[in-house]
Amino acid sequence: MSEIVPADPAQVDESREGTYQEHWFCRKGGFVVGGNLKKFVNPRFIKTVDLALMKPLLARHEGKYKGFSVDLLNQEEDAAREALEKLLTGAQDSYPEGLRSDLHRIAELGDARGLEIIQGQAARQGVDLFPDMKTGDEDAPNKAHDPKHIAVRVFLEHPDLFDAAADHMAMLTADRLHEYAGRERGVAIDLTAEKVEAFRTAVAALFRDAFLGDYCRVGDYDDDDEINLVVSHGSMVSTMPVVEGQVERVISVRQISHAVLRYSENTGMLRLARIRKAHKPEIAELFASIILERPGFFDGDDAQDLYTLRPVELAGPGFTFDAAYDPLIDKVLIIEAAADLMAPGKKGYPRVVRTLRSRDLGGDALQHFGSTPVSFGGAWRLGELVFRILFKGDGKRQPQVTVKLRPPGVVQFRRTQHEARVMKLIERNGLMNDRDDFEVVDAAE
Repeated sequence: MSEIVPADPAQVDESREGTYQEHWFCRKGGFVVGGNLKKFVNPRFIKTVDLALMKPLLARHEGKYKGFSVDLLNQEEDAAREALEKLLTGAQDSYPEGLRSDLHRIAELGDARGLEIIQGQAARQGVDLFPDMKTGDEDAPNKAHDPKHIAVRVFLEHPDLFDAAADHMAMLTADRLHEYAGRERGVAIDLTAEKVEAFRTAVAALFRDAFLGDYCRVGDYDDDDEINLVVSHGSMVSTMPVVEGQVERVISVRQISHAVLRYSENTGMLRLARIRKAHKPEIAELFASIILERPGFFDGDDAQDLYTLRPVELAGPGFTFDAAYDPLIDKVLIIEAAADLMAPGKKGYPRVVRTLRSRDLGGDALQHFGSTPVSFGGAWRLGELVFRILFKGDGKRQPQVTVKLRPPGVVQFRRTQHEARVMKLIERNGLMNDRDDFEVVDAAE
């Protein structure tokens, strides 16, 4: 499949920059439920979950229910589960916002991937999860081993472990990172609890002004030479009409968002994800001044001038990636490219007046520009490149990573065990600016 798609100039900036959003409400059977809650709080879960777990979970919000009491779970099991089903599958305004938030957080870790992360964090912290639970299957499989049930139990009995697992999930799913290069490499961090709390206080004030909410939590994690911070905070309140029977109500919800910061001591690079564009420079400076104790560390002229597509432009439609140095890379397919026609804008700065986008899942996206007016030697420039790296593997499905590169500072792909290989491929093919050149210029000036 291949196509060249003209883009509306009015939409170019929006489509390129984007915002991080999660649309998580859907209408079902006369009431509104969250998308991941709909899958999580399903009939099988309600029929099998240990009521002894649900009691303390629901008791966290006792006194805030409408037409429900935790005491209803003390009835005979069938009646108790019927009351639980009526609560959890009814309109979401029938239970408090705090419970909605708890269930959404649990749902994020209530699957096989979440269980793997929970187990990994438990091993890292030396926590023996539930030694009382049967681990074998001599009899019927133990329903308590269901990832959903384990997520509930960890949430209640090991809150610190749960927070760490939720933060790790946020780091794994943060695929779009905006990067800042520090003024020098090799700047180590002496991370203390006092620094983390000072950073949390400063970021909380920023998010309070932006989202009008007070909740803010920071988790910090070491990963070899990387320091990872995950900032959990409330997003904007959303209000929406819901239907309960024949009655229409309006409820409000505040979703929890996870901002991710990753700093490499070796390279001096700070990577930010799930943060508003307007907040990124300020948060980078807060990190520099509080965590690094180096104000202005990410303010250099080359701080965001990290990537270039100039080698691709010079080679033209025939450009191909050289991956021969890596025996694990099978091939690299260029599946999408965006060519921007530039013209002088306000104050003489160039602006995009037209975009041609070529897509070809077979890997020939660049070659299709040969039959168009695009010529990278003139007013046209290559604004974005999407390529798919296929790795050699033994399974039926070949491991692969899809990467979007948009100069000067955005590289986007789902972070996997192949992250180092992806970045090396970008560097080896000349798509990463050499920061040493900027350092020489700075020294000369």
